[in-house]
Amino acid sequence: MKNIKILFLAIMVLFAFSSCEEEVEAPGTNYVTFESTDYTFEVTPGGDTTRDLFIYSANKTGSARTFSVSVLTDESSADPSIYSVPSSVTIPADSNVGNLSVTASDANDDLSFSSPLTVVMELEPEAGLSVGEKMTVNLLKECIYNKVFFNIEFDSWPEEIYWAIVDNNSGATVAESATPPAYGAYAGLSGSLASTLCIPDGDYTFYIYDAYGDGAGPVSLSAADGTVLVSSSGAYGSGTAIGFSLP
Repeated sequence: MKNIKILFLAIMVLFAFSSCEEEVEAPGTNYVTFESTDYTFEVTPGGDTTRDLFIYSANKTGSARTFSVSVLTDESSADPSIYSVPSSVTIPADSNVGNLSVTASDANDDLSFSSPLTVVMELEPEAGLSVGEKMTVNLLKECIYNKVFFNIEFDSWPEEIYWAIVDNNSGATVAESATPPAYGAYAGLSGSLASTLCIPDGDYTFYIYDAYGDGAGPVSLSAADGTVLVSSSGAYGSGTAIGFSLP
């Protein structure tokens, strides 16, 4: 019986070893892939930004190699007019890394701080070449001030909510649920909503109102380091005002 157990364990070890071996790329495999499947690309507000995305191959050769790149427009949400992606990428001789220079534009204020537009691209397979997974590039407007995370939970009447953040010094509204000020921005929504705001240093007041006067769901503002700037359980009646400062 002992000999049978030893033989069984030996077979299992051999099987596990063989299975692992099948998952490893063989030396010299002609394989190329993007640096990741998901990439966040922050663009200068009102301008253009270029970034190098890295492409890796499984081996090095003595000559340069060029690979074709395609943008899958039917899977992308960004309009082609706001980005530029080269149709190919070259890995230099004696290297396994290539740079794909991608440019994106916010010249027409197309981008936001929290809801990315996507560009989905792939390396085109060809005879004798294996390629990795597609890459999704998430285009966001770069925040050059303070990132502030806004969260709100809706009650059964989200259309009754209106909120605004006002600069205490200038009196200017720096963010609000609807422009011009109005109720109804969240009509038809349910659950919760999270978004990112970009606000300069300063002293502010957060105002929130409920048209019916019975308050709504919890709401909060938090700084990038996790500091809670504003918090309300939602029991604010017809409205409330809460001050906070940045940074």
